[in-house]
Amino acid sequence: MQLLQLFETTSFSCFAMTACGNRNTGGEGQVVQSEEETQEKTGEGSGMEKAVAENKLQIVATVQSQQINFWLNVQHTLERLAQENDFELTIMDINSDVTTFNNIIDDIIAMRPDGVITCGLESSTLTTQVKKLIDAGIPVVTFNIQPDEEICPMVVTDHMEFGRVAGVAAAEYWKENHGEDEIPVGGAVDLYSAPVCALRVQGFVEGFQTIYPEFELVQTVDGGGSRSTSLTATEDMVQAHPEINVIFGINADSGLGALDALREVDKGTPADSLVACVDGTETDCAELKDADSALKAVAGNSPRIMAETAWELLSKVINGELLADEGYSEKMEIVSVTKETADAWVKENFE
Repeated sequence: MQLLQLFETTSFSCFAMTACGNRNTGGEGQVVQSEEETQEKTGEGSGMEKAVAENKLQIVATVQSQQINFWLNVQHTLERLAQENDFELTIMDINSDVTTFNNIIDDIIAMRPDGVITCGLESSTLTTQVKKLIDAGIPVVTFNIQPDEEICPMVVTDHMEFGRVAGVAAAEYWKENHGEDEIPVGGAVDLYSAPVCALRVQGFVEGFQTIYPEFELVQTVDGGGSRSTSLTATEDMVQAHPEINVIFGINADSGLGALDALREVDKGTPADSLVACVDGTETDCAELKDADSALKAVAGNSPRIMAETAWELLSKVINGELLADEGYSEKMEIVSVTKETADAWVKENFE
């Protein structure tokens, strides 16, 4: 695997935090300058080597996919935090692929950074990879998806609750605009490579059933987390089941792709259908405010808060305020974004 294809590095000057762990030190704690560090001072070597030479914290963060709007905003927040806190940040894209993720963890261990923030795709694999990092002496914090064992600090996301919040909001909107007697037919755009997204789908159904107990999904498709793939998948779904008039997307891109597909068959308005999703990006919030758009329910997922909380936990581990191998957790708050709160939500949570 060529690292240059997998990550990008953002470099900032370091003076506020002292690098710790994973360094070659000489007598009385002095940093020993390696050959590579000497090269970096003359303009040679990598960004990571430069960080070592400048006694700068080296932090690696993985994102699920840089093709997904939410994760790009996670990256933007981490880049801001790197600048504000003067550490060297390396972003590595796992591209929604378990094999890529496993290989990246091996690459990170070879790099030996001072800390890692990682997401993974499903809990059991994440647990295995987190243990490898811990065994290598590298502090790690997880976000979005947590290990199935409490082995490190975690930013905990309740994926079923995300779906439930969107489902309740969608059912309330449907009742207000279509009445109690018109029971809709559901479909969902999932992300099969991330099994936790199935919990979002399940939560959506349970939330909708609080008002319409007979509501059910007639089909679920894999949208790959992207707008274009979700468009194609939804086209196939509505062709097979033209009776579908409520669609849940597990993220903003999935919901927007479903909306695109409905519009291609002259639907996608509040009169004929309803789309719900998780995230609350600028694009899906714009649809939420549009009176002619069927996208009318959004469960807010804040990339800013998730990234900031992960960095706060990791910095506490690095500074000795938290143990690296204990399952301390911070839980993400889940909110229902409305047309009235959409602008403020986007401004406060997306960078």
